[in-house]
Amino acid sequence: MRWIVRAGLLVLVLVLLGVGALALIPSERVAALLSAQFETMTGRKMELSGEVSPRIWPSLGITTGPVSIANADWAESKAPLFQAASLSVDINLGALLGGEVRILGVEADAPVINLERSKDGKANWDFGAGETEGEVPGAATAFTLDEGTIQGGSLRFNDRQAGRLIALDDLDATLQVPDFSGPFVLSAKGLSGGQPVALDLSGDVFSAFIAGRVVPVSLALTAGGSSVGFEGRAGVSPAVAEGALTADLDDLPALGALAGAT
Repeated sequence: MRWIVRAGLLVLVLVLLGVGALALIPSERVAALLSAQFETMTGRKMELSGEVSPRIWPSLGITTGPVSIANADWAESKAPLFQAASLSVDINLGALLGGEVRILGVEADAPVINLERSKDGKANWDFGAGETEGEVPGAATAFTLDEGTIQGGSLRFNDRQAGRLIALDDLDATLQVPDFSGPFVLSAKGLSGGQPVALDLSGDVFSAFIAGRVVPVSLALTAGGSSVGFEGRAGVSPAVAEGALTADLDDLPALGALAGAT
């Protein structure tokens, strides 16, 4: 999830773009500035095409045309890490004037997300990981997110370490992070191998969770006719969990397809 958090760095650029004078700058110049600053802060190239429109009212923000973020140099896939038909970001101006980055909303239209883990465990969504030998990625920039939305997206996770490919289509998802150091809520639904899947995940201390540390979580997952629930503590890097697990495995093929296995 670190690539999502690194997108918080993009907000710092949007702050600059939101200043009234930028409304007079041609969209091509705005796109070039945004792309250059994003690459400087994350080490990844971002390409913007079409019109880029800064907004001052009713909220500070920006709307782009098609956008893509480059994959890691080491990734075997040549597809971008992230691409979308458009991206819209809104920031709370009052909070910004007080020195706080508070994101009101992020909406990605028809995004295509290509995640990859190498055989030696490097993740392409971890900006900075493996880009320079021995380099330690910097700390994530603190932010809040009232609601981040994905509509009509697709996700591919090629886990070369485990030899699995996980695919989701028609993906709709929302992420809420009202406090960077507080609770978070993620809801998602889509199709896996033609079968409906849905996920509801909530947890404590978002900043610790995305850094890979273990935090209290609650999870509900459905895949076809199967369902899994978990209440306890978990972390994602490495994947660990301790708590109470409940499962109804009436539809094992659907659950296996979601996990990239037969």
